[in-house]
Amino acid sequence: MRIWHQSMTDLASLPTYQSSLEDHAAQVCEPETVVHIKGMPNFYTGGITTTDVLGSPYLYHVAFRRIIDQAIESERQEYDAFVVGSFSEPFLRELRSTVDIPVVSAGESNFLVACSLGKLQALIANVPTVARLVQDHVTGYGLSERVQGVYALASTMTEDELQAQWTSPESVIARFDAIAEEAIRAGADVVIPAEGVLSELLYQQGHQRLLNIPILDSFGVCWKYAEMFVQLRQKLGVEVGRAWEYRRSSAEKLATFGEIIGRLDG
Repeated sequence: MRIWHQSMTDLASLPTYQSSLEDHAAQVCEPETVVHIKGMPNFYTGGITTTDVLGSPYLYHVAFRRIIDQAIESERQEYDAFVVGSFSEPFLRELRSTVDIPVVSAGESNFLVACSLGKLQALIANVPTVARLVQDHVTGYGLSERVQGVYALASTMTEDELQAQWTSPESVIARFDAIAEEAIRAGADVVIPAEGVLSELLYQQGHQRLLNIPILDSFGVCWKYAEMFVQLRQKLGVEVGRAWEYRRSSAEKLATFGEIIGRLDG
């Protein structure tokens, strides 16, 4: 089984994070599963920050719309599944209406798995902008009644800053635990680190439980979820519904529309 994991960040600038993801996937996936970790170009130059891109619908659209072409390429290369390795979940509906292989996102997979582990879940992102996106997705999935709260670790906490604390993460973990304990006291049954680098840092530190509550391995859950959907497709023929939410145009109509757009752009 081959899984294309698409990160939303420039992995060349986060080599420790990328290496950790590769080792992590090899540890938690089945022996026959290979997860290929792919990154995005570096958008964050010239003063542009992650918060700028995630906080602006226009910049978000321009930056991440290429993920659709990456999913098409993964299917062309005969990958078995495409993973959106981000809780921002860009273009998830469009992706599922574009390819036939399973498309799994970090956010949705963790939200749904957590529903089977407890009544209420708490989500902890790195910054308020990401927390806001996560809250929007929770509402969109109709899961508001299953979420105790969505929190941010700090007002500013970039992926670079998180990676810089990889070998001395005590302050990050202490802050995370303080927020998680607050959520647990308020009724949370499950805690989800809702940001990739944060989740990976916690996994590498073996931080799996707090006050007898599970702290989900966000990417581990996501990859196992992808494996499950590949097997559901291969063994039971289960695929997404095409009548409404994930309707897919025929190859003929796609080709015709491509010609129309080409003429208009020309």
